[in-house]
Amino acid sequence: MEEVRFEEALKQLGAVVSRLEIGDLPLEEALSIFEEGIRLTKLCSARLSEAEQRVNILVRSVGSPSGELEERPFPALSPVEGEEGEEEL
Repeated sequence: MEEVRFEEALKQLGAVVSRLEIGDLPLEEALSIFEEGIRLTKLCSARLSEAEQRVNILVRSVGSPSGELEERPFPALSPVEGEEGEEEL
């Protein structure tokens, strides 16, 4: 199975949202499309979490006379909604 890139998954998710917003789908088809949207949301969230873990920032070392740079993990600004196994439907 080919891995879907973040950008493609986000584009597909946008199409899902647009389709559901029209509101002309039979219930079963709407549920199927909604489930696909949930799958894409989880995939995008996972890709963003992976990227966040890989992002580092360079900061000037405090007290370093030469102002050397050191690498530190990028601090999370806020937790991602729905993380830790909690989902809101």
